[in-house]
Amino acid sequence: MKRLWMLCAAVLVVSSAAGCSTVRKYLPRNPFGPGTAKHVRHIAVLPFAYRASDGVHPCDMCPDKLVMDVTSPEEALLITSFFYEALLGHPRIQIIPFETVQAAAGATMGETVERLSQTEKVDAVVVGALLELRERLGDPRSPSQRGGASVYAALVNLPSGHAAWKRLYDQSPGRPNTAIRQYERIVLGEESKTKTAEEVAHEGVARMVKSLVSSID
Repeated sequence: MKRLWMLCAAVLVVSSAAGCSTVRKYLPRNPFGPGTAKHVRHIAVLPFAYRASDGVHPCDMCPDKLVMDVTSPEEALLITSFFYEALLGHPRIQIIPFETVQAAAGATMGETVERLSQTEKVDAVVVGALLELRERLGDPRSPSQRGGASVYAALVNLPSGHAAWKRLYDQSPGRPNTAIRQYERIVLGEESKTKTAEEVAHEGVARMVKSLVSSID
């Protein structure tokens, strides 16, 4: 847990169960239409929602009803930091610094946005939730359970509150095929490890942000 918290902090500073999902049957659909966020340039990423063992931080601005497995505030913060990291790679979008969003934090996402809008120009906010992290179990090269993640995010226009984009990522990637594994073992003298839950989530967020940006550009 200490390592996870340090990783969250590091990314934010730099950037400003089996293999099946236990929540999959409750996940929202993943519809896409033409991008409706062409005017968006100033975006704030709100801290992602989560359900911890001792309480829930809900996504009151999410356009879909969400079912979340038990995770933690630190893991949700890590997902938030992944979005900052990915979005800062697109210079046409101006991202409100995490510290500014944190300073405006209210009891709900809606209250945070209201406070933030008093001091910052914000065209839209990224809201979302960490639905599930499925830990990798056993030998990393041939685990009894593969690492996986379920992440939901939406881009909400302001001040209308209408969702301009939304996406669900839910994956537990498989291992490389036999030929690749033989090459690694014979030629490289090693065999690759399967991804951890955090690595799967990081890859998923990068894909989500690529889709998000395409709806804006």
